[in-house]
Amino acid sequence: MNEEQYSVACLIVGILSCVLCCMCFGLPLGIVGIVLFVLSTRNGHGIDAKAGIGLALSILGFILSIVAAIVIFIGIIVSNDNSYSSYRDNSNPFEYFIEEYGDSLDYDDIDDYQNLPYYFDENEDAKINEL
Repeated sequence: MNEEQYSVACLIVGILSCVLCCMCFGLPLGIVGIVLFVLSTRNGHGIDAKAGIGLALSILGFILSIVAAIVIFIGIIVSNDNSYSSYRDNSNPFEYFIEEYGDSLDYDDIDDYQNLPYYFDENEDAKINEL
């Protein structure tokens, strides 16, 4: 590859490192952009505008990726999600539901079925079960 192609590659990688910095992909892409910048300026070739912008974007993406990694790490440490851990620790998930929402599904009385939008016939239910 000649120096012009390295300059274009440096610019593309710099743009990608900035765009993907929130997913921490800017770390390796920033390093690749810096290496491509060095390759584009070898053999006494001057700094091309594309290579200079690519270098700046690569460094910016690298720094933003470090900041994003720190924010993600702090967010993981600070988060205190007790509801999931208490659900996971219960041997019976229904106990967690009753603790959280109360015993709202208790239908011991047959009159509660009268509030349903259809008529419940026990004889019809028995016929269906026989099939």
